[in-house]
Amino acid sequence: MLIPLSSLLPLLLSFVMSVSQTLYLQQDITQDYARLARENRYFISDNSTQTPSLETVARDLLLFQLAASLDLTQATHSSHTSGNHRVDVWQFAESEITSIYQIESKVHLDTVVTQRFLDNVPPRQQRITNDFTFRSYAVATAGEPQKLYYLTEADQGLLAYRLGEKEVQINYSAAKEGLADVLEGYKKEIAQLLKGDAKAAK
Repeated sequence: MLIPLSSLLPLLLSFVMSVSQTLYLQQDITQDYARLARENRYFISDNSTQTPSLETVARDLLLFQLAASLDLTQATHSSHTSGNHRVDVWQFAESEITSIYQIESKVHLDTVVTQRFLDNVPPRQQRITNDFTFRSYAVATAGEPQKLYYLTEADQGLLAYRLGEKEVQINYSAAKEGLADVLEGYKKEIAQLLKGDAKAAK
């Protein structure tokens, strides 16, 4: 027995909307922290202490978990695309947190780099191709448009986060190939994107 398409359409639309309106922050925090806990081939850079550790990261992530646990049914959701970035925004009318931004980005790298090993050895060119899936989160309050910021990559894990003036970066000894070639440019794109969205929201 064939089911009329008209009767399936509302179900399909509700499924698409539920997928598109999902905040993945808690999922990413859980996966990223688990990865850090079971591996030790990384270095933590923290501008607020000379002795950063997995424990200091865990304490910091509690604040992000608070944001991730907010009742999104009390927020107004909107989304749009900008280039290769999908931007989801949840805005709260009566909360200390005014907005949560989730930006998922697909980045393809195809470049040629010149490698130099020794002075008496000719440089060698190497082609690097790779694909990256980044997710950036920004939590805005009435006083600060980017009170919290979190950056992760699907294969690599947690890359950086910011709590007000505190900035933390995770540097991996076995970084995903090509990550260093795309990361800084990606960060600048996201900073501009968030700045433009914050202005538009006013």
